[in-house]
Amino acid sequence: MPVKWTRDSLKGSTKTQGDFNLAHRFTIEIDGVAIGGVHTIEGLEHEHEVVEYHDGDEGVTRFRPGRQKPGTIKITRDFSATKEFFTWRKSVLDGKVDRKSISIVLLNDAGEEAMRYNLYECWPKKYHGPALNARNSAHATEALEIAFETFEMK
Repeated sequence: MPVKWTRDSLKGSTKTQGDFNLAHRFTIEIDGVAIGGVHTIEGLEHEHEVVEYHDGDEGVTRFRPGRQKPGTIKITRDFSATKEFFTWRKSVLDGKVDRKSISIVLLNDAGEEAMRYNLYECWPKKYHGPALNARNSAHATEALEIAFETFEMK
């Protein structure tokens, strides 16, 4: 039987909230506070280790999920006079890891929340300062690489 892909057969956010979610319509919150000027968020991944095992004399190797692996995201935003990213990173350098929760909120066509990714036990592992270039008229940006332990999609 052939599969029919029509607009009527689509389910989920595309059927109830308009077209597919767009990559440029998002906001980010760190501990409930909205962060402005964010350009990109990279590395939104989640995985488990794979454990191989054998059942008795069966000649087949099987797989099962092992431990959950922590992840890393990279947030790039406009560089401004605020020191939020650097201060958070400095807390780790000073030995006082300040773990926070991060929400990445995808917005629908009307600018309302379509879905969100929640990341827990987050802390900054690397800070990228602005790349300065006198021959470029683009905005200076800063980036923060953040390790997270748990991940959920709502």
